[in-house]
Amino acid sequence: MISSGTRPCGLYIHLPFCAGRCPYCDFFAQPLAPGLARVLLPALLRHLEMAAPLAGGRALGHVYLGGGTPSLLPAGIIARLIQAARQHLGLAPACEISLEANPGTLSAGKLQALKAAGVNRLSLGAQSFDPALLKLLGRRHTPQDTRRAVAQARAVGFANLSLDLIYGLPGQTLAMARGDILAALELRPDHLSLYELTLAPETPFGRAYAKGRPPLPSEDQVLAMEDAALELLEAAGLARYEVSNFARPGHECRHNQDTWRGGDYLALGPGAHGHLAGRRWAWLADVKAYVEAVRAGREPLEFSEDLTPRQRAWELIMLGLRTVEGVDLARVGALLDRDPRRMWAGPLAQLSAQGWARLEGDLLMPTPLGLRLADAAAGLFL
Repeated sequence: MISSGTRPCGLYIHLPFCAGRCPYCDFFAQPLAPGLARVLLPALLRHLEMAAPLAGGRALGHVYLGGGTPSLLPAGIIARLIQAARQHLGLAPACEISLEANPGTLSAGKLQALKAAGVNRLSLGAQSFDPALLKLLGRRHTPQDTRRAVAQARAVGFANLSLDLIYGLPGQTLAMARGDILAALELRPDHLSLYELTLAPETPFGRAYAKGRPPLPSEDQVLAMEDAALELLEAAGLARYEVSNFARPGHECRHNQDTWRGGDYLALGPGAHGHLAGRRWAWLADVKAYVEAVRAGREPLEFSEDLTPRQRAWELIMLGLRTVEGVDLARVGALLDRDPRRMWAGPLAQLSAQGWARLEGDLLMPTPLGLRLADAAAGLFL
């Protein structure tokens, strides 16, 4: 079993079921066939028990249930997973438990049951408030479903609610992108994730738009959409804390923050990825193979690798340059047992000269321009 002398502080649970495949999505997911979740649940519970010793007795600071569409599953299954995490790993008193949800899969009763199960942060995949764009994206909900889900979630007591939006969509104009932001802000979310459309080549979107039909917005149009979103979100009190994430004070997603800081987290479920003290791994992205391995008492391992100190240092830089808080160079230096200012004097000077980042003590902090060019900035350190 994967082991380490350090302790994880989080748990990611991948629930890979969807009502149907969205044409832009490249995450591991499959249709929820009758009874399939009931087959997977015992394997998840057993795997959690197998992995529990890795926690070293430390309670979890955050649990994230992602997918797929976790909200497709009965609330009772979510409750059993959270209870098992509490039993085998322990939850810190202020543990953040996030659940990804499709607005069309929720009802007042289900939201009440999820809250009673321990979910205290809801992430709604709104994606757009334009009916035509939702149809293009293959989404099965309407703008009104999103509005209804938010109202019902607030009514049952959810005080930490996030919305996901996508921009740079085929046929989308600047006015349409602004309209999506304004519609989201009317719902007063505590957190908003705003993702530029990414075309994975193996997806239907990737194949279609590689051929140029229908045309995507130009690079200048996409940048204008981003600028407009930044202005509107900041004015509404949602501060940017990562390239694609905005939050009201105290509502930053702990799972995401821990990941960007190079933190440790266990993983559960087919296709899930974990990280623990420089070792990262992925579980089999196949429900049947995952279940069979766990039933046999084996780790359902797809791959694992041990990162070198230099690889870990580069990942801290790469991830940190995506965040407003930046990179702690003292921590990077501790990994390398060398002064990163000397080791990477050239890239650091280039970042400063180009206006992409600035040094404040031990912190390397990206500028707004640097956040826009985060991938290029990280590439200087390779």
